Amino acid sequence: MRHRRGPYRLLINLMIKLLVKEHRGYTQRFPNDVEKLRQTLRPGDVVLVEGSQRVSEVIKYLTQSCWSHAALYVGDALVKRGGAEADRYKQKFSREASALLVESTLEDGVSASPLSKYAHHNIRICRPINLRPGDLNTVLSSVISQIGAPYGVEHIIDLLRYFFPVRLIPKRLRYTALKHGGRVSKEVVCSSQIAMAFQKVRYPVSPVISANGLADGRPARLPGWLVFGRRRTRYSVFETGLFTPCDPMLVTPRDFDLSPYFEVVKFSGHDKRDFDYKKIKWAVAAAALPPAALPEPEAVAAAAAVAHPSEDQPLAPSRVAYPAR
Repeated sequence: MRHRRGPYRLLINLMIKLLVKEHRGYTQRFPNDVEKLRQTLRPGDVVLVEGSQRVSEVIKYLTQSCWSHAALYVGDALVKRGGAEADRYKQKFSREASALLVESTLEDGVSASPLSKYAHHNIRICRPINLRPGDLNTVLSSVISQIGAPYGVEHIIDLLRYFFPVRLIPKRLRYTALKHGGRVSKEVVCSSQIAMAFQKVRYPVSPVISANGLADGRPARLPGWLVFGRRRTRYSVFETGLFTPCDPMLVTPRDFDLSPYFEVVKFSGHDKRDFDYKKIKWAVAAAALPPAALPEPEAVAAAAAVAHPSEDQPLAPSRVAYPAR
């Protein structure tokens, strides 16, 4: 859709400026090691971000999730293409040009961004399981081809409509803010563009699954259990169910986190194999319990005697195990 100029464009810019204003009180839970993040990421990974803008708070509430944004890691795919575009990315991002994200934002539409952009945000890596190389190239090409497309203006209007006050939105109306009038336009939203790319290669994100069903609505005749001698084998819903693609316009960042077809990959600045919680230096000497909650030495000794009685002193259940009330 081509944007109209004049007052309409000024109104859109005003709304965007209001929505992208930084939200006060944002807290980064754990520091990010950008170099470690770069070593962990693979092309095709979905990077979820807990945004720090006002619009992030709206999206997090509407989707009932801490994740408000999604980007696709393409690595050095843009640089490998060569030509003037590759030179432009090298000049713009310098050393970071070989590790880029493609995302859709209110300010820039679909564009490429470096990993350092989210160095001070809470992020999560969601990796598609067993995605074939050929399909991976298709997913990357699909997202890259959308670079330059604007962000969904209708989506902006919906978000602004539910912006004041966000906590008073009825539950049944939350997801109506994620619809685009029932049509897929060239203007895309961050998680929708990624969902559409995976849908092109028929990779599931959050499909509707009907167990033991066929396309014409008849129940499948394949039994849930087959007996081979003494061995019984059960067919899972993944093998016998019928997958119905979800509407990509209703896919939210949380769906990649909850999807069983995407693996959550944790990264940190330390090697997990060398982690020893006993070597942690705590700010306090010990996490002391309230004095009333600490057991008395006599009680500890009595409990030990009950659990491990000596041979010359047999256990008397009526007097030891069940004290008088």
